[in-house]
Amino acid sequence: MKFEEAIRIAQSSPSPDDRFIEACTAVLTALGGQRYVRALSDLDEAVRLHPTFDRAYVNRASVYSILREDQKALSDYDRSIDLDPANPIAYFGRAQLFRRLGMIDKAIADVGMARAFDEGNPHFERLWEQLLNESWTATTKPN
Repeated sequence: MKFEEAIRIAQSSPSPDDRFIEACTAVLTALGGQRYVRALSDLDEAVRLHPTFDRAYVNRASVYSILREDQKALSDYDRSIDLDPANPIAYFGRAQLFRRLGMIDKAIADVGMARAFDEGNPHFERLWEQLLNESWTATTKPN
């Protein structure tokens, strides 16, 4: 996907489809390094200007997560979900964060929510299967 196309899709109405997720990922990846700082500055401004715009919180949480600023990422995912409890992207992002933090049960619960709001999404389904496998493996390991 070309960067210009990714920007256009990422700035459109949020949707849980593959192209929207791919576009957001492409934009964040392309921003890399110092551009993350600029992205955070822009997202901070978006939140300041529109404190009820849930997508700004999801996007900022994604950047915080990439930067391993986990508490800030968690706070923004929580705020996004408070603003739009039916946003599967926020649940999916928070699930990935919980997974990285080793909180598999919470990750499973969040992916379950994402799946409920967007049935059949291959990204959600893949993470769901991985988490169930990790959970099962963790509970069947001998002491």
